[in-house]
Amino acid sequence: MRVDVLGPLRVVSADGAVVEVRGKRLRWLLIRLAMEPSTVVTTDRLIADLWPDEPPVDGPAAVQSLVSRLRRAVGASAVSSHASGYRLEASTDVEEFARTRDPALWRGAAFEEAPFAVDEAVRLASLRADLAGLEALAAAHPLREDVQARLMLALNAAGRRPDALAVFARVRTALADELGVDPGEALSAAHLTVLRERVSRGNLPASVGSFVGRDEDLAVLADLLRDNRLVTLTGFGGVGKTRLALTHAATTTEAWFVELDSAADPLAALDAALGPNPLAAPVFTRLGSSLVVLDNCEHVVDAAAALCVRLLAEAPDVRVLATSREPLGIPGEVVHPVAPLDLDHAVRLFTARVGSAFDLDVVRRVCAALDGIPLAVELAAARARSLSAAQLESRVDSRLRLLDRGARTGPARHRTLRAVIDWSWDLLDEAERSLLARLAVFVGGATAAAVHFVAGAGSRRGTPELGTPAFHRTQEVRQDQDLWDTEDLLGALVEKSLVVRNGDRYRLLETVREYALEQGQADHARHAVCYTELAERTEPLLRGPRQLEALKVFDVERANLDAAMAWAVVHDQGVARRMMAARTWHWLVMTKRFEEIRRWAPQVRGDALAEVLASLGTPDAVTAAERLWLEDVPTALCALMLTSGQVWGARELGERLAVLADRLERSPDAWMRAFSALVRGVVAGEFSEGAAPEAEVQYRRALELFRVVGDRWAVVFGLSCLVMVLINRGAFAEGFAAAAEATRVAEELGEPDSVLVPMSVLVLTARLKIRIGDLAGAGEDLAKVPAAAIDLERGRIQQAHGEVAYFSGDFDQAVALYRRALVVAGDVKANQFKATVHAGLGLALTRLGRLREAGEEHRTALDTVSRSADGPARASILESYADWLLAQGDPARAKDALDEAERLRGGPSGDPAVVQLRDRVRAEVGVDR
Repeated sequence: MRVDVLGPLRVVSADGAVVEVRGKRLRWLLIRLAMEPSTVVTTDRLIADLWPDEPPVDGPAAVQSLVSRLRRAVGASAVSSHASGYRLEASTDVEEFARTRDPALWRGAAFEEAPFAVDEAVRLASLRADLAGLEALAAAHPLREDVQARLMLALNAAGRRPDALAVFARVRTALADELGVDPGEALSAAHLTVLRERVSRGNLPASVGSFVGRDEDLAVLADLLRDNRLVTLTGFGGVGKTRLALTHAATTTEAWFVELDSAADPLAALDAALGPNPLAAPVFTRLGSSLVVLDNCEHVVDAAAALCVRLLAEAPDVRVLATSREPLGIPGEVVHPVAPLDLDHAVRLFTARVGSAFDLDVVRRVCAALDGIPLAVELAAARARSLSAAQLESRVDSRLRLLDRGARTGPARHRTLRAVIDWSWDLLDEAERSLLARLAVFVGGATAAAVHFVAGAGSRRGTPELGTPAFHRTQEVRQDQDLWDTEDLLGALVEKSLVVRNGDRYRLLETVREYALEQGQADHARHAVCYTELAERTEPLLRGPRQLEALKVFDVERANLDAAMAWAVVHDQGVARRMMAARTWHWLVMTKRFEEIRRWAPQVRGDALAEVLASLGTPDAVTAAERLWLEDVPTALCALMLTSGQVWGARELGERLAVLADRLERSPDAWMRAFSALVRGVVAGEFSEGAAPEAEVQYRRALELFRVVGDRWAVVFGLSCLVMVLINRGAFAEGFAAAAEATRVAEELGEPDSVLVPMSVLVLTARLKIRIGDLAGAGEDLAKVPAAAIDLERGRIQQAHGEVAYFSGDFDQAVALYRRALVVAGDVKANQFKATVHAGLGLALTRLGRLREAGEEHRTALDTVSRSADGPARASILESYADWLLAQGDPARAKDALDEAERLRGGPSGDPAVVQLRDRVRAEVGVDR
């Protein structure tokens, strides 16, 4: 639980719900306890604070009663009892503020201005780190001398000595006029401190505007400068290095700011910054124990480094804080990279600068597109004053053109976003410029090996395999040496804050990438070849023990793969066809990214696989499917399995699949042989009569083989097929164990429902829980099922909800949900599914006594399933029909239906409902058991 009192009382439970606390005295009790978190507040103290005017007759009993009411409101565990009093057992913003001094925790007047909390509210408010907060506190308490004294000292520390003296004059007058007294000791001491303080303790420019998102950097910087004498802030231009340095410097006793962007001699710039020197004292002796801020060192990095060496040696009490787009590279230097703002703080900065309402979603997208670079955000905010939200968002992809107006008085290098990068570009040598320009072809970053192949020396002389780690290199010359050269250049660009390194990957900020693209050196053809080859090497690994590694590659390189595909569909259809073949298994099978298939397949011409995928589930796939049928590659097989039911009739498809299984059985590849067993299971289970036992045998054989191969997806798929056979014959406990294994294995691949299986693993598990009586567990599983993108999956989810209602005895609700399932599924050609829904409807209507309607549903179910060659599916429909026949008073026909169901399945069902039905039918027709 969380209790916030730095503003209106707010109580939030552990699950995030807001808890309402009613009644003034009850709220006061909670506020009083929160004033001293983790402390036992005595009963006597509570009595005195909560009843300041008229204490109750029995104070301890009154407090105990109030505590009991509070526990009922916020939870019994929130307040603990002790011998001397009570303690709040919850986190509070008071504790957090004591630890962080974060002014953002304040939401208004602390403690709801409860009378017992006035002094504590003032004390805490005076600790706020921001001057604005202290000024607001002083305005609220104009005669509190301790507050006014603290404001005077803060203003003086910020370089606002006249304002500090003005505060004293104002308060002295107010004290005399309103109270007839002179300033007390605290205010007089502050006045004397300001009068005696040297007018100049440095030359820091006054702060302008708010400073957000750097609390952690400031804390780290303070620690670094406490333990080290030279700290260099590095980072991309406009990332906020100077502002961070100045903000820290303002907290020190004496600091000197030295701008080097136009200085030829850093030492002369330091001397000038120190001001007049009438006694001609040596520069270093004038510094005392001050902090020297050397800003923008990259322009004169060698000279700045030399100055720092002298400073550290000749001014032992001086500390140096440098800002540079690259490190100085001298002994004793500690480098602190300054990263762009995170998205939330970038949004705060934009909003603060715009100063008016703006669509928050647009602001987030704009700030994300600008990489959170503070200067870019500020420039965008400036343009937002003359552009609408829609205009700003539509232009943000052309950052360099959009952000072409900045502060007229700012440094030339910061007046536009282009100027920021121009400044860095001009400091590069030719080799660095060339690599940076060619890096623009990568989207989302790349490994050094990929950079080497596409953009480095390897693009001319060959390259080791992508991803070759440094420790595998040999000392032999040539391409390895070229790779070293590429890595050295990458390292130099990282040092100069133009390339970002994250682990073993290098990327450009989108702003820099746009600039680099303008140089016209990006080799898109070589980039497409590079990532097509990567996809082709990785794709087979998706079906073996290195499956998780391969999935990670496809995920990490998705942006580059998409960029290569986008180029190929326009410029090289041969590469596009190769890429389509290499990525389809990942899209179709491993992640169910059907939207990717719909996006790319129509753009790949002259390719049977792309044509089948583009027309998935439609008769248009006939010609392409015929061409694809002869290709024994996994992608082709999966595409055929998905579309063939709409290309060929059930009988022909069953025959084709049997031939395919024979063909795959002869393959030297272990995965193909396992897939052969899976296909045989499908033929026996869905295209045969009386062969359910054979389907179960083949699915178990396929699972055995897939486990050896190490393909988790295939294991999940095979288990899903097996579970459906087990459900059909009523082996629910065994089916539940198989479904649980499928869930465990699917979770290794990511989300259980992210892989392609005959039916959602979660839905399958829920349907089994329903049949073993765990309706609550089934409901929990269904609640976890993500929103489905396919009509058939949505229909199955509704069907499962209908089954929960049916087995819980809510037959009206079951009828509504089954009908909803049929509507949601729409026009999908899934005869087995639709038949089972109609049969479920028939069962529910029968329980409601609506036998005529039930009969119509059963006849529809029988007619629908008759179009399928699936013997077990037809068997389950007949068993539901037999239930209706018995209710109609026709046990003879019910017996015939049950006998036919056994024949179609290849054996009797162990489903307790079917067993009970069979017994009743036999009893009524007089058949011996």
